[in-house]
Amino acid sequence: MEHIIYSQVMRHLSDFSILADAQHGFRARRSCETQLILTTDDLLKSIDTKSQVDMILFDFAKAFDRVPHHLLIYKLGYYGIDADVLGWITSFLENRTQEVVVDGEASQKSSVDSGVPQGSVLGPLLFLLYINDLPAYPKNNSTTRLFADDSVIYRQIDSEADAALLQEDLNRLLDWEKDWGMSFHPNKCQVISVAKKRNIVDFSYTMKGHILDKVDSVKYLGVTINNGGSWNNHINNITASSHKTLSFLQRNLSHCPMSVKELSYKSLVRSKVEYATTIWDPHTKSNIDKLEMIQRKGARFVCGDFRRYSSVTEMLQRLQWESLQARRKAYKLVMMYKTANNLVDLSVANFNLQQSPIHPHKYIQPFTRTDCYKFSYIPSVVRLWNGLPASVAQAPTIGIFRPAMQAVIYQTY
Repeated sequence: MEHIIYSQVMRHLSDFSILADAQHGFRARRSCETQLILTTDDLLKSIDTKSQVDMILFDFAKAFDRVPHHLLIYKLGYYGIDADVLGWITSFLENRTQEVVVDGEASQKSSVDSGVPQGSVLGPLLFLLYINDLPAYPKNNSTTRLFADDSVIYRQIDSEADAALLQEDLNRLLDWEKDWGMSFHPNKCQVISVAKKRNIVDFSYTMKGHILDKVDSVKYLGVTINNGGSWNNHINNITASSHKTLSFLQRNLSHCPMSVKELSYKSLVRSKVEYATTIWDPHTKSNIDKLEMIQRKGARFVCGDFRRYSSVTEMLQRLQWESLQARRKAYKLVMMYKTANNLVDLSVANFNLQQSPIHPHKYIQPFTRTDCYKFSYIPSVVRLWNGLPASVAQAPTIGIFRPAMQAVIYQTY
């Protein structure tokens, strides 16, 4: 029944374009990757124009547990949910109890008067609807982006007056918190000033009388963003973590068959170094080599051959593993194909891309001033895309595009 209610509610929300465009969590055609692409493009483009962007990451305190049921029901009615469906959802939320069991002993049951049922089909959707109006509260054209309860607000800062406008919008988010019974956690909120210039506007942002911590790098949706636009911190973090995981696998799976070891490497290590790779694909040889070293170490682990004179290149060929660099290029081109063909909720218009007047399958290369923007997702993927043969770029389906594109890219990298 939950699945039926979910599909019908989602159809209603889609038909009337109710969900905020800023929200990318728990939605079809959207993901962490699409959210990160939009956010990092804004940040790195500002560096390219010698501007400053202040971004505030704010944290909800027990977000999914605090949603007041009566206010949630009110919002569902406001968004036009049918009375019968609304009655079912009300019944779904009410009269719930919880208890704690330790060593077979259960506590007394207590009623649950707030929160959306976690682990349910409807829970995430109900939460999205509850915070759906949050991006409408800021009035100074600051950009708000949401991924479920992971929220950021940012704007270009050219003077203290701009910073004051961002503070006003932050205060309006606090108004939303008061209006709807939620709570931000000031101690966990952070500010990062993204800029690459000598003199930045240094403003102390506050929340509930607490001066927010200003940091040089911050982890957002699993990716470490640096205030200077470099991905060195992120790559150092994931390579260090991947080497630890590989060492753990070597200690515990050394006697397993190759198939088991290969599966463990791909699922626990390679997946880690390829998460959101479209965002941070490096261009420097040092970072490219750091990542390839993980794959080479993984090949030795899978083949069970750690002898100094053994050829890792031959192991990689035997395993038929493409280089991580080639795989990153392929991931970027797949996302570009989805964008160009309306398979994700991104469009070339989001990035002001113009089609070439001579070759319709190509795009005019964006102008860049700095390496950090030149090698970011949009400018770099346009260069890759324009290098594809027309027959590949204009493939009718992604199932045809992917292998045709990989045949080109894997021969190049």
